[in-house]
Amino acid sequence: MRKWIYAIAAVSIGALSPDAQAQAAYKCDWHSYSEQPCSTRIVRTYDAAADAPRSKTAEVVAHRLPGETSQELALRRHRIALSGSDRDECARLDKKIPVEQERTRAGASQFEIDEAQDTLIEARKRFNQLRC
Repeated sequence: MRKWIYAIAAVSIGALSPDAQAQAAYKCDWHSYSEQPCSTRIVRTYDAAADAPRSKTAEVVAHRLPGETSQELALRRHRIALSGSDRDECARLDKKIPVEQERTRAGASQFEIDEAQDTLIEARKRFNQLRC
C-alpha cells in the first residue's frame, strides 16, 4: 500500500513541474505555429516540447535577387537587422546624399552651395547614426 502512495505522490509532483505543464502555441498559418502571439487561435501542446524561440533576424534570409550585384546584396543583408522605418529612412538617404553632392558641385550661387553642404552633412550624420 505504501508503494502505491509513494508512486502516486511522485507522479503528482512530477506533473506539477514547469516542464510538464502544457505550453500554449499559436496557429499562424495552415502549417505554421509560434510561441509568440500571431493570431487569437491557441493550440495546446501537452506532449511536444517547443523549441527555443529564434530571433526575427535568424528567420529572414537574404537571397540574391535577379539583376542584383553582390554589393547590393551585402547592403540588403546588413540592413535586414534594422527596423522597417530605419530601412525606409536609409533608402531615402541613399537617394538624398547623391542629390546633395551634385548640388554642391553645380551650385549657381555660394548660398546654394553652402546650403547643400549643410544638408549633406546632416544627411551623412543621420546615415551614420542609423548604421545604414
